[in-house]
Amino acid sequence: FFLCPVGKVILQTTRCLREPAVMATETDPLIAENGESKEVKDYVPNAKPIRRVHFDGSSHISVIFQIYGSVWPKVLPYCLFNVLLSYAIHIVKLEYGIDLSIEGNNASFMSILVSFLVVTRAKIAYARFMEARGNLQTMYRVVREIIQHVCILTQHSKSEGAKAWRRDVAYQTIALLRVTMETLEYKSSKKSSWNFFTRGKKRMRKQMLKSVNYSGTSVRNRMMNWAHTDLSLTDENENFRAPILLAYALRAELLSQRSGERIKTRRVDTKTPVHPNEEKYLLAYVDAFVTSYHNLKKLASTPFPFPLVQMARTFIFIYSYALPFALADSMIQPVGAMLVIFFITYGFLGLEFVAMELDDPFGDDPNDFDNLGMARVAIEDIYYNI
Repeated sequence: FFLCPVGKVILQTTRCLREPAVMATETDPLIAENGESKEVKDYVPNAKPIRRVHFDGSSHISVIFQIYGSVWPKVLPYCLFNVLLSYAIHIVKLEYGIDLSIEGNNASFMSILVSFLVVTRAKIAYARFMEARGNLQTMYRVVREIIQHVCILTQHSKSEGAKAWRRDVAYQTIALLRVTMETLEYKSSKKSSWNFFTRGKKRMRKQMLKSVNYSGTSVRNRMMNWAHTDLSLTDENENFRAPILLAYALRAELLSQRSGERIKTRRVDTKTPVHPNEEKYLLAYVDAFVTSYHNLKKLASTPFPFPLVQMARTFIFIYSYALPFALADSMIQPVGAMLVIFFITYGFLGLEFVAMELDDPFGDDPNDFDNLGMARVAIEDIYYNI
């Protein structure tokens, strides 16, 4: 290892990231004050273990009947209500002679429109879901590449200053990744990522506050002093600014070796600690991280088009609950009609609930990304490289 203490600190840092059913009772050294550790529940109020969805794709039975992560619990009440409505229509016709059925041809034309709206919504939601996952993967890859290149490009220098520089770059990289994860989960956790600068071990907190030029005046007040209007920033917009500031701090840390005070060994060709082209590659990785972050910010701040959601949901409910009236005249046996209505309701409303699950993949829902778990693996990789 280039510097053994930094490996210990970085490994401790990974414990702040939640791990399903395991990390809920471990201490979090990063948020400790004066060397005293606190429980994770102090860091994440009302935190609960997150169990992600796992299934055996080769087993049809287990896939069909698995409840955890399924939309069955949400869709089943609608399906049962529609079945009861169908049975009530049949009883009214049978016992009282009141025919509430409608012509089935109208329902068949509406089914085409509903199918188009539902499939379109689910397709767009899935495309957004996979785009977000691709940007997350880029961020995890970039933080690993930054540390690998920093270690390789400065392996000619074993001085204490070079080790300290590599350590500080690792600190900045870990902080950038961690704060970014907190920012993306703001909608579900309601935890401000700015709190990262006011907690943590004294040594690391001092390092971070120094890097971002943090002062006693809140960032919000300082920014509003420079604003062109009197409008206050929303908590979400202010929260999205934290990773951008940390990206600036990481860029500054990468170029801090230019002074020659930390890395004494110079290259023979350029007489500098790091070749300018190598600096360019390191900064390009930070650019890639920021680009992916802005893509995720775009997805998080741009909701699914409301008119399409409204139209799809309106037609789904109208079609689903008009279906019992349309099938009442064509089916003599009520059991067959109720089965058909049950599964058609499940199909259309189930796809709508799937699209709702995919709309916001950041949080603690079973089908959300395990972004904190994947970030923890990336931070451990940084430790191994250091």
